[in-house]
Amino acid sequence: MSQETKRFYEFDRFRIDLTERVLLCEGEMAPLTQKAFEVLLALIERRGRIVSKEELMEKVWPDTFVEESNLAQNIYTLRKTLGQAADGEGYIVTVPRRGYRFAAEVREILEEDRPPSESAPKENVATDGGSAAAAAVATFSQQTAPSPEPASEASVAGNTPAPPVQRPASVGITGWAGRHKLALLISAGLLVAAGVVWFVSQGGFGTRDDALSPNMTVAALTTTGNIAAATISPDGAYVAYATNDSADLSTLWIEQLSTSTRRAIIPATPIRYYALTFSPDGSHVYYVASANEFAPSRSVYRVSVLGGPSKRLVESINAAVAFSPDGSQMALRRAVDVRRVVVLSIANADGSNEREIASIKYPGVFYDPAWSPDGKMIAAAAGNPSGVADMYVAGVQVGDWTMKTISTRRWKWIGQMAWLADSRSLVMVARENSASPHQVWLLDSASGEARRITNDTSDYNRLSFAAGAGVIAALQTNQVSNVWLLPGGDNNRARQITVATGGYRGELAWTPDGRIVYESETGAGPAISIMDIDGGNPKLLTGEFTGRAYVGKAKASPDGRYVIFTSDMTGERHIWRMNIDGSNPVQLTNGAGEDDPYCSPDGRWVFYMNLERAGADRPTIGRVSIDGGEMKTLITDFAGFPSVSPDGKVLACLYAEGPGPFPFNIAVYPIDGGRPIKIFTQPLQSQTVRWTPDGRGLTYYENPASGSSKLWVQPLDSAEPRLLAEFEANHIFGLDWSRDGDFLACVRGLWARDVVLIKDFD
Repeated sequence: MSQETKRFYEFDRFRIDLTERVLLCEGEMAPLTQKAFEVLLALIERRGRIVSKEELMEKVWPDTFVEESNLAQNIYTLRKTLGQAADGEGYIVTVPRRGYRFAAEVREILEEDRPPSESAPKENVATDGGSAAAAAVATFSQQTAPSPEPASEASVAGNTPAPPVQRPASVGITGWAGRHKLALLISAGLLVAAGVVWFVSQGGFGTRDDALSPNMTVAALTTTGNIAAATISPDGAYVAYATNDSADLSTLWIEQLSTSTRRAIIPATPIRYYALTFSPDGSHVYYVASANEFAPSRSVYRVSVLGGPSKRLVESINAAVAFSPDGSQMALRRAVDVRRVVVLSIANADGSNEREIASIKYPGVFYDPAWSPDGKMIAAAAGNPSGVADMYVAGVQVGDWTMKTISTRRWKWIGQMAWLADSRSLVMVARENSASPHQVWLLDSASGEARRITNDTSDYNRLSFAAGAGVIAALQTNQVSNVWLLPGGDNNRARQITVATGGYRGELAWTPDGRIVYESETGAGPAISIMDIDGGNPKLLTGEFTGRAYVGKAKASPDGRYVIFTSDMTGERHIWRMNIDGSNPVQLTNGAGEDDPYCSPDGRWVFYMNLERAGADRPTIGRVSIDGGEMKTLITDFAGFPSVSPDGKVLACLYAEGPGPFPFNIAVYPIDGGRPIKIFTQPLQSQTVRWTPDGRGLTYYENPASGSSKLWVQPLDSAEPRLLAEFEANHIFGLDWSRDGDFLACVRGLWARDVVLIKDFD
């Protein structure tokens, strides 16, 4: 074959260009990482037969040790990108315990067999001499790093880190686009990072007015999936990040971007990192950490970028600090439970002379502060994150300390933010509504107007900005999970009943006839679906809600007629009921906000958690008829997430003593409320507590920041819990016992969390 002859694979509306090594969908380039592309190509080249996981891993990652979860994540990426075939089936079929098979008919075509108009992909973004793939995303080359949570989410298990990794200097932060014809290696956890430019150019989840620069690049800096926190230096030369290396150990690294080399500032140590900040001169890293996940208090420490001893500066701080331009002062955020407020304060850079500058009453909050480069304003997310769209950006004027709202709109959630060099614009992570992912936004503080920077299906939950280089360092998070059955709760006989490696968000519940109702997703939108006990015949139930509102926490009524769930379709979160086939949705509650429903065994009542709202002192537990009507508060303690015993005589819930919500314990109350009958004092991480079928114990899960996740049973007649099952490399996102007690179903998977660098976004 001559050099001018090009080969293609075609199936349905897709075409693989083997010369350019890109996937095209109806002539447009589809978003795929290099490894996902290689997995797809390997499956197509071996079409017609089952390809084992071992064979795929050897083909795609030759002579490199990677965990099997990397393959699963790339299969998930491919399934989301390809969607369903014309016959309604998936293109990639999982053959349990054997591997994968490419199911579609594939045609192999030479260029001369094609119409001239189809001989090349349509241009999507401007290039500087590289291929379409290189223009879509340019990445850092990274050899396989140590395989080893989001601060507010579960984490990824891993191994102890290896020595610093040396990477080619030619792929530093300068000259990203056009350096290579192919994207080299991108995190398996970054399910759609390579497609951000494509999503933005197509409008993504919003309108084309939301799209920013078509030259924007999103590059993966880490690929381990176990990043706890990260920050970029003011000059853009370094990124510091913390890894969760094992169940007990974490490491703080610094990476020089121009040489792609890293070294440990603080070696593996039994602490947990939550937030990092460079000092303005780049000489120190300030970090927020605690001795363990359950520690009620976190502190601010300072360490030199050269390593050495750390110094504790301030206690009881749960957010990243921000510095004045000259580095002499820092802004802090802390919760003051005895006053039921969250405050912003400033202190000297060594933590001394702290004084309060602003406060907000519970259930309102402040999040991580950001000090403007001109020194005139401290900005922070403010509002009620439990509300439907109650978060906004507040600015505190330095000097007179007056506070004002600087955003014209409100969001469901706003997280960390950073000022651009002009002291007018801010970048921030935010979530528009409960049906949309957490994305990166650009806010004009003068006009209050905001636009999205990213438009993809990943979640971003923290960021920092290097004014000297114009680069955002963000943490990008993806959930990869499936549903498993444990006969009798025995992990040795556990079997996976779903094969999509995604779309199973957490909560699930059994119907009386042995089917499973579960939280699913359509695109990035939350949904509720139902499937058979073997994972077959999945059916979407919340069609009219999907993409419009949050839906979740589904439970089946004991008679099998209804599914009870939570939605914010009408504004606040309320409890809803629909028929078991998804028809006739009916709103049952209409208070200030209700969540986490649970049916009584006789099917007459629905118990729920009253959410904290403006003026509320704490979450409480209430009850309403399954037909709606009068709402009654039963438990006025700090309590939530109710679960009714099989005999209907008592209910269990999460419980907190005193004015603060942490740590949670398990409490058991009479079914009509009042004072607790029993309190189990071990700190609890799970928000899901389920009665064992015999009513003698309570099942819950524990997800450490890394390491093994565990299922526990707390017997009612014992102070000590009993270990039921342990999973070395998975998190547990939800669980429920079948009505007959034969099976424990749970959603198991992982959060893959990595650092990405975003450039040319404005």
